[in-house]
Amino acid sequence: MKRSISRIALVLAAGAMTALVPALPAAAINQTGCGDRTDFVKVEYNGGQTACYANAGVIAPQLPNVHRITSGNNNIEVLLGDHVKTMSKWSSIVDVEGLNATLYILQIR
Repeated sequence: MKRSISRIALVLAAGAMTALVPALPAAAINQTGCGDRTDFVKVEYNGGQTACYANAGVIAPQLPNVHRITSGNNNIEVLLGDHVKTMSKWSSIVDVEGLNATLYILQIR
């Protein structure tokens, strides 16, 4: 009986510790080939170059002269030039004003 109470107390303590420790976001974001996929974050920059990103996390790609960003199947936030932009799944932004901003930070949630 005493051993069973100790086990229950241990399980409860472990559960309480798990609940108290904040969940940290995974830093698994990586650059990947685009191929024919449309579900990746896709960045068109520097007069025709393309970079695609997958998985949740944050990266500082430093891509110059960004023309278009598509979010694919991702909710993202970007620091583009001096503007922070939040994008929901399946959305895009296009530089129609010729601002030639640099993509400093990309976060996939």
